[in-house]
Amino acid sequence: MDCLLGIDIGTAGTKSALFSGNGTLVDSEYISYPLTYPREGWAEQNPDDWWNALAVTVRALVSRNKRAHTVSAMSLSTQGGCLILLDAGFHPLYPAVSWLDTRAEEISGQLKNMISEEDLYKTCGWANTNGLNLPMMIWFQKKNPDLFLRSRFFASTIDYLNYRLTGRFSIDYTNLAMTMLLDLDRRDLSERALAIAGITRERVPEIIPSGCAIGKVKSDTASELGLSGDVLLVSGAHDQYCANIGAGAVNAGDCVLSTGTAWVLTLTSDRLLFDENHVIHPCLHVLENKFGLLTSVPSGGNSLTWFRDTFLPGTDFDALSLKAKKVKAGCEGLIFIPRNVSKHGRGSFLNIDTVHTAAHFTRSVFEGVALSNRRYIEAFSRNGINIKRLIMIGGGAKSPVWQQIVADVSRIPITLPEQKEASCAGAAMLAAVGCGMYASLEEAAGYFTGKQVQIYPDKKNAALYEKVYQEFVTALEYL
Repeated sequence: MDCLLGIDIGTAGTKSALFSGNGTLVDSEYISYPLTYPREGWAEQNPDDWWNALAVTVRALVSRNKRAHTVSAMSLSTQGGCLILLDAGFHPLYPAVSWLDTRAEEISGQLKNMISEEDLYKTCGWANTNGLNLPMMIWFQKKNPDLFLRSRFFASTIDYLNYRLTGRFSIDYTNLAMTMLLDLDRRDLSERALAIAGITRERVPEIIPSGCAIGKVKSDTASELGLSGDVLLVSGAHDQYCANIGAGAVNAGDCVLSTGTAWVLTLTSDRLLFDENHVIHPCLHVLENKFGLLTSVPSGGNSLTWFRDTFLPGTDFDALSLKAKKVKAGCEGLIFIPRNVSKHGRGSFLNIDTVHTAAHFTRSVFEGVALSNRRYIEAFSRNGINIKRLIMIGGGAKSPVWQQIVADVSRIPITLPEQKEASCAGAAMLAAVGCGMYASLEEAAGYFTGKQVQIYPDKKNAALYEKVYQEFVTALEYL
């Protein structure tokens, strides 16, 4: 059976993975690249870094695996919300502006005068978020008008790479939503958003739904990658949606908790949901007749990184987990509040006492992130949608301590999939469906996801965390 390539273009680096047609991971390769911060609040990347990382990792897989010469299709899983200004030849005129960039904060305030947050949210699924494409385009229009006028096309990560691979400038719904240019109801570009941005639809990519063929990889490009000249590129998706299907969340009520720099919940739903607080971001799912509901703890995994680098430099993740394991649930009253979770956005340690050691502080960070995550789980239940299965993936899922804390705090069993490369696997699944290898993503999931392990809540700890959670929620109102 032919092989498939699933390629995950992330914020910190790119991973390419080679899968057999029956869903087995054959090999993978990763390469990192930098974010640059030219001014306070600015965050940029070189789009060529994405391309070079894709090319280097794919060539490495081809050189190590004879089976790579049988690749029939490939697809991309990508970070969303990055903006690239392109000239008429699709060459970048400026570095890619990352979704982490906050330079358009002032513009986001002005955007409210052009369209209300509620209207924007109901149109594209995102409220007034300053790091995404729409406010950033307005920023260039106002702050660097010469560059804006020289720009012929406005791209994000996936459409820029789709063009370089095939010559076809295209994007899927999940990534288009994060540009804030999608009209969810019409399943098309939002004419109002385009007018606000001061551009026409000819200057942004065409929409090709995830799992549909874009076209054959250009022969010279295939040669550069070491592939045959007959590889099909299939429309991919935002990395959280690829991780969602790669981890097996293909049924309504399945939810993936991706534990990286941010902790992101992506729930598979039968219905579109808009939350009154705008914390849930709905979109068309890559699964047929399904919707994706996304929400996140922005400072999830980053909280532990900050704590480690500040107070325990040089300590690895496993050592932190061992420290946390030595302390009883509840940390003898110590509570950690991650930044950007409370009403005023301040992080804090509460109830500090002389009994608290470095291990207590370490475990409190583990617990504080899990407590924050529960708030977003409750955002779903508050709107009448209950999580039936919580699948945990990513760096945090490698810690047995954190697995158990999340189960106890959430009061939901945790599923750990055997598939460790969920984003790449999800992209490969889209490639498999797009080239006709499988009839549906649900069928492909049976092969790519692998076995699963269940972690059940400890009743005693769950009861204790219920009291801790109430104190945690109360504290959020005044921090």
